Amino acid sequence: YSIKAEANRHFYGHACYSLEGDLLYVTENNTSDFSGVIGIYDVASGYKKIGEFATQGIGPHEIVMHPDGKTLVIANGGIKTERASREELNIDSMQPSLVYLDRHEGKLIQQVYPAHNQMSVRHLTMHNDGTVIIGIQFQGERHLNVPMILTHRLGQSEFTALQMDQTNPNGWHRFHHYIASVSVDSNRNLVCATSPIGGCAAVFDLNSGELIESVDLADCAGVAVYPSSNWHNSTTDKAESPTFLVSDGQGALTQIKVNIQTRPFSVKVEKVQQPYAFDNHLNVIERK
Repeated sequence: YSIKAEANRHFYGHACYSLEGDLLYVTENNTSDFSGVIGIYDVASGYKKIGEFATQGIGPHEIVMHPDGKTLVIANGGIKTERASREELNIDSMQPSLVYLDRHEGKLIQQVYPAHNQMSVRHLTMHNDGTVIIGIQFQGERHLNVPMILTHRLGQSEFTALQMDQTNPNGWHRFHHYIASVSVDSNRNLVCATSPIGGCAAVFDLNSGELIESVDLADCAGVAVYPSSNWHNSTTDKAESPTFLVSDGQGALTQIKVNIQTRPFSVKVEKVQQPYAFDNHLNVIERK
């Protein structure tokens, strides 16, 4: 299906289904007043728009469904963008947030703001236990070293930042203030984040909140948990070698395999060149 935005709306590029698969929720911009909305589309009627909710902010970007099946989790980027020119109009006064909405009524459940108002909340991934992992795109001064990957659980009063190399006080500069995608392995509590501007993908241990390793990958953006062969075939320890698949604009698909049998954890990198150039995001679909 191809869904066309209605008058005075444009899409921000992300959507999620209800757990039942009957409704699609889409992040949209009200071009009349720049307010963020969630468009609701009915699958059975050919994706007809049947309603919308306010996101309680500006510039909603990624949206994911909470494992409870009744809560929408929305990244309000906070940036007021002029539709035609793509000019950013409010960088100094922007107010990003993470929002939890009741998907049935659109009621605001919780709204959380980052420590710095220019930490644009952009990309999300959802752990099976309800932890949200957030990728930040920082719009502030280039010299500032702000955390780029945060976590949050519904009910917590503030975000928790993951930790870069403790021996490097400027570690977050590795990402050049830009996270393109985040992906979580819920079975092993691992997170991978990509930065095409920083030219790297980084893997974190959620149990400790610390960086495992940062891998140089030029122009990488898409990332997804990739079921390796021994994940399915091992009779002793499934997910023996958790793997993230990373795509990049130079046509490579790179497997970052995490060795969880060692302390500290280590990674192995395998790259395969493809006859394509990949853009922002990546999903792995398993055939039954």
